[in-house]
Amino acid sequence: LYNGTLKRDVENRRYSSYSQMEGWGSKHYGKAVCSPRAGSDYCFVQNIKSSRSEPDLYCEPPRGTLRKSQVGGRAEHKTTLNRQSIYSSCSTQQGTTRTSKKMPARALSCPSSNKPDVVYAQPVMSCKQDAVYGQAQSGSKICGDEIDAGTMTIQKAIQLLCSSDDKYQAMGAYYLQHTCFQDESAKQEVYRLGGIAKLVELLRSTNQNVQRAAAGALRNLVFKNPTNKIETRRQNGIRECVSLLRRTGNTEIQKQLTGLLWNLSSTDELKEELIQEALPVLTDCVIIPFSGWSDGSCNRTREIIDPEVFFNATGCLRNLSSADMGRQTMRNYPGLIDSVMTYAQNCVASNRPDDKSVENCICILHNLSYRLDAEVPNKYTQLNHMARSVYMDKTLTGCFNSRSGKVENDEYGVPLPEEDFKPKGPSWLYHSDAIRTYLSLMDQSKKDATLEACAGALQNLTASRGLMSNAMSQLIGLKEKGLPRIARLLQSNSSEVVRSGASLLSNMSRHPVLHKTMAHQVLPDVSRLLSFQSGNTSSYGEIMTSACYTLRNLIMSNPHLGKSYLTSNMLNNVVSLCRNGSCPKAAEAARLLLTDLWSNRELQSVLKQQGFDKNMMGSLAGTTFRTLSSRF
Repeated sequence: LYNGTLKRDVENRRYSSYSQMEGWGSKHYGKAVCSPRAGSDYCFVQNIKSSRSEPDLYCEPPRGTLRKSQVGGRAEHKTTLNRQSIYSSCSTQQGTTRTSKKMPARALSCPSSNKPDVVYAQPVMSCKQDAVYGQAQSGSKICGDEIDAGTMTIQKAIQLLCSSDDKYQAMGAYYLQHTCFQDESAKQEVYRLGGIAKLVELLRSTNQNVQRAAAGALRNLVFKNPTNKIETRRQNGIRECVSLLRRTGNTEIQKQLTGLLWNLSSTDELKEELIQEALPVLTDCVIIPFSGWSDGSCNRTREIIDPEVFFNATGCLRNLSSADMGRQTMRNYPGLIDSVMTYAQNCVASNRPDDKSVENCICILHNLSYRLDAEVPNKYTQLNHMARSVYMDKTLTGCFNSRSGKVENDEYGVPLPEEDFKPKGPSWLYHSDAIRTYLSLMDQSKKDATLEACAGALQNLTASRGLMSNAMSQLIGLKEKGLPRIARLLQSNSSEVVRSGASLLSNMSRHPVLHKTMAHQVLPDVSRLLSFQSGNTSSYGEIMTSACYTLRNLIMSNPHLGKSYLTSNMLNNVVSLCRNGSCPKAAEAARLLLTDLWSNRELQSVLKQQGFDKNMMGSLAGTTFRTLSSRF
């Protein structure tokens, strides 16, 4: 079972998927429950959720220049997504029109410089990403003396697109850009009149003003409009957009084109083509040159790439990284992970943890770490096979209890591998430098989306059953001393951040080597969470499930220390969870916790002092408790 997270589009629900636990203990009902012990290897399975989604634009009051909208927590302006654990606050993407009118904010998406809605690993928790339309052209700029702005209509504007005069083509495109920003129904009208095909055609114009106007109009046309997105693809709009981006050196055109790609990337049907067509150009022409990373082969200097273009490009890749095909392709694309990681590390080093593109970069890394142990051959893969062999040999000679039915991570007897001195590509994802970057951002960042993505990436690295989970957990908790920073996430006002932190701690608590340290550093926060967490958030069930399993593993490893945390508030909350029909996974986790506590003589006395007896336990824990009782 895998307790990782992936962030996807907003439409699929929250931006990041954070420890969804399916059948956490169901498959071990007969065994593990009957012989509860510390470090139970229960794992979570989570449904892959969305990561931040499209940078659908929304506008702020008119200003002299385009500004990004407010950045919110992971789904600040969006409805809610899980960009993986793969895969945070939202970033904004710049749209194409400047007006005072605002579009509804989206949840879980990444904002762009002028705020586009975008999820993330995913994201994964989730922020709404506010996107902004592109600039709206004033009437005097849209229409010349020969055109009466007052009589301009969508139909007339589309007719101008067919003119042989570049000036009239630009006028028509700017009018459509402006109108589609102000009036949602205008998008359907442009689609009905065949305007999308004509705008795509204008991307091939040799006139830069026409190119910019056409890209801006398309960007606003597809904003939060799946029909227009599909039609843009049908008219070869993705290929024309990518082709122009590859050719042009005009910053304003690049902004509109990357904003358009970001908006398109939130639709699942388009992701495969975007991965094939847009990924190479965005990586080679924007991400690598701007990031500061170089393998010596890149000729473009950072200065010629505008930060807004980089922001839009990372927003697009953030969405693409939530797709299975995108995740695999992006991991293997030369220089992509190196560049994204380098940019994030440079921002941390220069004390810019909340740089608007950092969130996108961390969400990409969060998504790319999803199911990493299973999908990418690495140094731990061969060792897992070796460990299984060692385990089987010892089992045959009686060194292991054959009834346990599983390999304990800390009993593998296989030395952990040394990491690469100079990581490259996918090896960055589980390198200690990456762990330090995530933990540093947890210390420095004020953005919920970034915090959620950092925790989501670490959650993915600790989610599997093999040596990687064990090694990453020790690296995070012991070598890098990251437990206090993770525990602080449990105090966040964002339920998505709390969910990510709780899921990460639950993963780490499966390893006995960490129990002593975790008991002292995180048990107070986890027990407090279980005592006072309110049930009015969408993440309540997942948070409580993680808290119950963490508490179970840590208390059962040290009952003497753990009994001081069995307060009446905490136990009453656990009892309420057992009876909570709306959160079945949390109820199951609570029943397992109570059953294990009752099975220990020292802890049972504490429960009896709080009014628990055998009949009460039987009614709360049901079959689980009766199965355990029959063993005594």
